[in-house]
Amino acid sequence: MNAARIGVLVLALVAAGLAALLARGLMSSDTEQPVKQVVEEPTAEVLVAVNNLDVGQRVSSSDLRWQRWPEDAMNPAYISRVQKPTAIEEFTDSVARSALLSGEPVTLDKLVTLTGAGFMSALIDPGMRAAAIRIEPETSAGGFILPNDRVDVIDVEKGQTILRNIRVLAIDQRFNEKAGEQVAVGRTATLELTPGQVELISVAQAGGMLSLSLRSMSDRDLAGTEDQIRKSSGSVVKIVRYGTTQSVRVK
Repeated sequence: MNAARIGVLVLALVAAGLAALLARGLMSSDTEQPVKQVVEEPTAEVLVAVNNLDVGQRVSSSDLRWQRWPEDAMNPAYISRVQKPTAIEEFTDSVARSALLSGEPVTLDKLVTLTGAGFMSALIDPGMRAAAIRIEPETSAGGFILPNDRVDVIDVEKGQTILRNIRVLAIDQRFNEKAGEQVAVGRTATLELTPGQVELISVAQAGGMLSLSLRSMSDRDLAGTEDQIRKSSGSVVKIVRYGTTQSVRVK
C-alpha cells in the first residue's frame, strides 16, 4: 500500500470520528434540555370589587372579594387581608363614595361605612338634600318611624299636608334599622328633600310645629309631591321699639 492510499485512509478515519462525535453531541443536546427554574413572585391578598360600583351605591358582601396581588405592585392604600381580615364584613352595607370598576382594589377613601365621616352625603340620592326637623313621639307616629320609611309632613298649625311620600334618612344620628327593631324614639328626623322642599320645610318649621305621618311600604315607588304654603299663613316680625322687642304676626 502506497503512501497516498494510507493518507486517504487516515483522513477518512478522522472524518468518520469527527462525524460520530458531532452526531453524539447533537443527540445529547436533544435529550438533555436544561431545566428552567420558575421563581414564583410573592403575592398578597387585597380587597377588590367584584362588580362595577357607582357613586352612592350600597355595597353588599357579594360585591367584594379577596384577590392575589403582586407584592411589588402593592399600594399602601390597598386593603390587605393580613391587615384587615374582616374587611368584607366591615364594608357590607357601606356606600361607594367613588366609582369602582370590577377587579379594582378597594381603598378606604372609596367606601363610606355607617360610622364614617361623609356617610350622609353618600347616602343622599343625586340632586337631593338632607334636612332635619324636630320631632316628638306624639308627632312621629308614636315613635314607630324608622330610617328608610316614607312619611307625609304635616303643618300642625294649619292642619294641612305640605309634603308627601318623603324618605326618612335617619332618626337622630342613626341611619339604619336594627334587626327586629320596632320603635325608634328620637328628637330629630333627617329627611331627603329637593332644594325646593328644603325651603318649604324651613319656612313651615319656623312658623310652628310639624308632624310626620307614616306611609305604607307599598308607597315607596310613588313620586313625592308637595303643597305650597299659602301666603295667608303669616310670618312673625320682630319690632324693636325703645329697647323693647315685640313679635307681631303679619297675615
